[in-house]
Amino acid sequence: MQARAHQRFHLDQDGHSITVVRSPGRGRTELLVYGKVVSSTPSESRAVTELRGELTDGGAPRPFTVRIGRADIPGGAPLCSLEIGGTRSLMPLLPLTRSEEWPAEPTPSPRTPAELLARWRARYGRHSRHERRRPG
Repeated sequence: MQARAHQRFHLDQDGHSITVVRSPGRGRTELLVYGKVVSSTPSESRAVTELRGELTDGGAPRPFTVRIGRADIPGGAPLCSLEIGGTRSLMPLLPLTRSEEWPAEPTPSPRTPAELLARWRARYGRHSRHERRRPG
């Protein structure tokens, strides 16, 4: 059985870099602030994982909580949220490596004859032999 890939959630919150890395193969989830591990816990893919940390701006530390839920669909990505100062924000799932990046979307096929003609003109020139002006 192949081990599942790591998952990385990231959010820049009030100028602070907050990242969560979940390693399903190792069964651990780590919370990083500015790339430094501030909290780590064992995790299960079927349970909600909760991590706590603090942000310091030179003043009083501001505590925050990160919660990672379970995936809604089999093989899907779980939801990850950041709660700080009574505000909850979703943390997007980001690829760790180039091979995990989402593929670029292909150019959609034309839906109307006008779109098809516009693409043809852009590719092959302004006028076709069928569109030449007739002497009138």
